[in-house]
Amino acid sequence: MLDQYHKEYATKNVQFVLIDEEGTILQSDQAFLNLEVKTSIFEVHAFFYTFDSIKDTLDKEVLFNCVHINFEDKDYVADIRFAKKKEGYLVIISDYTSHYTEYQAIAQTRNESIINGELVAIKNAELEVRENFKNSFIRNFSHELRNPLTSIISITKILSDTELSNQQQDMLAFLQQSNSNLKFLLDDILSISMISSGRLKLRENIFSLSQLFDLLRFTYKTKASDSNIDFEVKVDKKIADLVEGDRLRLFQVLTNLLDNAFKYTQSGKITLDIQLNQKRANRLNLRFEVVDTGAGISIENQTTIFESFSQLDGNQSSEVSKGTGLGLSIVKGLLKLMDSEIKVVSNVEDGSTFYFDLTLKQPLPNNGRTSIITPRKKKEKKAIFKTDKKYRILLAEDDINVQTVLFKLLLDTNFFYIDLVSDGAMIMEKLINEDYDLLLMDINLPNVSGDQVARVIRDFPFKNIKKIPIIGITAYSYEDDLKAFKKAGMNAVLSKPFEHDDLLKTMAKYLK
Repeated sequence: MLDQYHKEYATKNVQFVLIDEEGTILQSDQAFLNLEVKTSIFEVHAFFYTFDSIKDTLDKEVLFNCVHINFEDKDYVADIRFAKKKEGYLVIISDYTSHYTEYQAIAQTRNESIINGELVAIKNAELEVRENFKNSFIRNFSHELRNPLTSIISITKILSDTELSNQQQDMLAFLQQSNSNLKFLLDDILSISMISSGRLKLRENIFSLSQLFDLLRFTYKTKASDSNIDFEVKVDKKIADLVEGDRLRLFQVLTNLLDNAFKYTQSGKITLDIQLNQKRANRLNLRFEVVDTGAGISIENQTTIFESFSQLDGNQSSEVSKGTGLGLSIVKGLLKLMDSEIKVVSNVEDGSTFYFDLTLKQPLPNNGRTSIITPRKKKEKKAIFKTDKKYRILLAEDDINVQTVLFKLLLDTNFFYIDLVSDGAMIMEKLINEDYDLLLMDINLPNVSGDQVARVIRDFPFKNIKKIPIIGITAYSYEDDLKAFKKAGMNAVLSKPFEHDDLLKTMAKYLK
């Protein structure tokens, strides 16, 4: 009898049960539920009590979807259909347990995917906020440093043109070298994102390790004396003096590590120790260690300190903890670029040792140029202006220190008459009432910015004003900024800090 129903309801995982009006099981094909004949369908599961309420209305089939039943300690998800037949009532149970389970898993996976996507979006938004903060901080930090650094470099230049003793010349040479390093380091801070992306390239030259270490010794001895801390540079005597590598990057790594050591050391000793690991062919592998007796670093903080803008907190005082938090991040990035890795051994209140191994080339004789300080040998100066004419210059600068050094530097050449304004709104009044050969102008001026002034000048109807050479000087050094300033009408833009000779050569180029 049931064979005809199989043909009528041909599908997989289907059980056919024939019951009477009282719910007694008359027949069952036992497809997956083992039901005994002459037992009640109501004993299978409470759901089947539904039959009592619908049996009088079964002129048409009634279907219940996704019914959860438990039979003999096993769970099923089934579609259950009731149909009235001449032999009794037919119950068709379609087992969709695996189907619903798979569907539920897919739905759960989809929901988790949506949730994970939203979490990624939230995380990306957070990272974007952090990145924007970092870029804004670096931009402002750079801008604020460039004016004082310009003053320092210019004053150093003025000092170099005076009569100095040999000892003073040596000290001035170290100061000039430090100024040069500071300028490059400032540019590197702006390029920290380039370090992480691998776009910053090494510049390898031959240089003297002994002079590099002398500079560090000279610089940090004074700092140690002021802080009542002992400072020592220990160098393995087996290390060759001349090596080939990126001196600036190595100097930057070591100064960042030493600055970090001084920052967290209130008393005791700081040591820079350089040892020879091995020498093979023309390559030296050196171990650099910076050892301090400072506050120490907990195990959990020893990974986070190398992240940008990360600092130690906790029991550190605000005086000790101040700073940008960029130093160790730059160290990590630069050493990775040089195929090395910074490591630390430290315990709280027990000092720290930061160390790395670096391979440097040992150059062949007469190979390349050296980067060696020769303080007492002065280069012969070539005349930049080959005329006795004096030019009239309008200098627009609002920083009093930069005003002073630029004014003196330009006057000392005896090539210029200089008028000075400190407000962008005053430039046009000066240009209209006086004749000038060149406008030397800071871009970040009060009231009217330098790039706005340049646009007004280039649109002015009188040729003697419209054609005046404009040289911009700026503390902004992003390439996009420099292009925008030139597009505004400036002939040239110098980024602070700049060399005195670079300024004079640029001015000479546009003066007739």
